[in-house]
Amino acid sequence: MLFICLFLADLLRDLSHDDIEVRQAAAAELYRRGAELRKELSDARRDASDIETRSRLDDILRRLDVDERIRGFGGGPRVADFGLSLRIDRFAGRGPFRLAIEVMNVGSAEREFPGIALWDLEEPDQETRTPGAEARVTVKKFIGGGLRRTRWGRAPGVPVAAVALRPGESTTFDFLLEAKDLAAGDYDVRVEIRIPEAEENLRSNVVRLMIRK
Repeated sequence: MLFICLFLADLLRDLSHDDIEVRQAAAAELYRRGAELRKELSDARRDASDIETRSRLDDILRRLDVDERIRGFGGGPRVADFGLSLRIDRFAGRGPFRLAIEVMNVGSAEREFPGIALWDLEEPDQETRTPGAEARVTVKKFIGGGLRRTRWGRAPGVPVAAVALRPGESTTFDFLLEAKDLAAGDYDVRVEIRIPEAEENLRSNVVRLMIRK
């Protein structure tokens, strides 16, 4: 414990060193060890009187906060530095159900998330296809399935404009799933978004939905 305290004290002292390379090396090491020294870094930031030290500690703590948000985000597989998480307002009932869809920048640089204006909706017995749709909500029966009719039109959803996201930032939007044509039973729901220039679509986690008539 004494060794850690001395080690931390040396690095904190180096944050205000005259040599910029020494300052940068100390900041990099504190960031690398930040998960285990989080409380100590917060205390040091509170007690710091040197502006340079306080500024660098602010940056380290901010980056650690971003890392923590990204690690805990969940969702489906990450594509093109984006993650997609799906939540639902309730898991059983007759509907309608409100889907809460969150997209996070899980990369290390600012990225622009493209807007979503048009949706596809795929249900067990039919699907709505819209030319140029950027996103799809898929509702599949947990067990079994059948033929699917196709109709052309616009599925419900709230349009989302393009937005610039820094690492760890997210944008959220809702999709209202009416579910009035779904028979009683258990269904799996997933959201899929087309990302320009990405080799695969961004997919959310799967949410189990129980329709009760």
